[in-house]
Amino acid sequence: MKSILVVDDEQSIRFSLQAIFSKDYVVITAENGQEALRLAEEESPDIAIIDMMMAGMSGLELLPKLKELDPNLTVLVLSGVHEIPDVVKAVQLGAAQYLPKPFNVQEIRLAVEMALRETGRANEISALESEMSRWYDPNGVVGRSPQWRETLSLLERAAKAADTTVMLYGESGTGKELLARLTHNLSSRRAAPLIPIHCAAIPETLLESELFGHEKGSFTGASQRRRGCVEMADGGTLFLDEIGEMPVSMQSKLLRFLQDHSFMRVGGRTYCHANVRVVGATNRDLRQGVQEGWFREDLFYRLNVVPIMIPPLRERSGDVPLLVECFLDHFRRECGGQMRDVSAEAMALLNAHAWPGNVRELRNLMERIVVLHGREAVLLPEHLPPEIRQGGARAGHEPVPATFPLSMEAAVCNLETRLIRQAMAEADGNLSKVAELLQTTRRIVKYKADSYGLT
Repeated sequence: MKSILVVDDEQSIRFSLQAIFSKDYVVITAENGQEALRLAEEESPDIAIIDMMMAGMSGLELLPKLKELDPNLTVLVLSGVHEIPDVVKAVQLGAAQYLPKPFNVQEIRLAVEMALRETGRANEISALESEMSRWYDPNGVVGRSPQWRETLSLLERAAKAADTTVMLYGESGTGKELLARLTHNLSSRRAAPLIPIHCAAIPETLLESELFGHEKGSFTGASQRRRGCVEMADGGTLFLDEIGEMPVSMQSKLLRFLQDHSFMRVGGRTYCHANVRVVGATNRDLRQGVQEGWFREDLFYRLNVVPIMIPPLRERSGDVPLLVECFLDHFRRECGGQMRDVSAEAMALLNAHAWPGNVRELRNLMERIVVLHGREAVLLPEHLPPEIRQGGARAGHEPVPATFPLSMEAAVCNLETRLIRQAMAEADGNLSKVAELLQTTRRIVKYKADSYGLT
């Protein structure tokens, strides 16, 4: 629950504001500036309402001290003295709003609700910027290998051409979605939304509606008009993930949209327009798809304006130690573990691994190790799974251990991982063929592959 710090030397004002807000918020009260600073430091409120004229420390003196404790704290100022210079000074010191006394209950409710909404939005933006500065800035993305830096350099140049279509090619787990977000963030469209759509995860019958939206009554269950991803991305970027899985029947409709940025909702009779930049991603060879007939040639050339090849982790020489350090640090802070270092023997094994699941596989492994062994200070070889400890033993040929260091659940996970990897290699990553080889359903294969960081 959000919290409000109320600072006023009049007890009646404190009681009134507590009565107004206590049902929806945690209300903390203070009768002077010193008490307010102590409570602000202890309780970290989301918003503060302070009186301008108080004995001892005034509101104008308190305000900068509160902002010093928490620069993101939203402060509303109350005062019965309506002096313009005081209002200007309060705003200059960081006050979000200046409210007169006596206050109107509805007005102060609205002011607090709007301030909290803006605070939440600012926190989301701050968190996003922090995350993006870590992962998406070309000078801060984890990795120093020449292959990785060359990819980022090309992507940075492509991103600045805000209307140019970009196609990202790479194996599963190489970071296609992260680089799609980087493309958006580095472009002039970054203030508008990036809307992703996973072409393989949506049934063919619903994909058109998901992409272009639908009108009320256009099909059973369409109880109202719905905007599609194209419309929601207007002014920003539309990310078409796994576009190689898009049915041919939908490819023609996407091509028509790419030609003039116009589209028609399902069940609609008029054309709509959306100004979007399209970024596509796939782990399949679209040129081969054109030759084999499962991908339209004209759409391929529309999409393939700036093709960017993302190197697999096994080709990013020297990046594994950097990624291991980064993920360990992240999960240590997230899970509260102690693990900070990696032994030379464990790092040698990690470097030698082929990483068929790429960065996603490495990330999932580091999370698992921190969760299971995070109380230890150093990552040791015994913390690694058998396929890494044994230098990538061939699937299906691992010796049965003399003792049982693994739980049954962990052993099943290891076996399923090996089987899925082997089937993926034989089926060239086609999940439908993998499911057929393993005599199960595509949905189960996809769920398990995602869980184990294999797709």
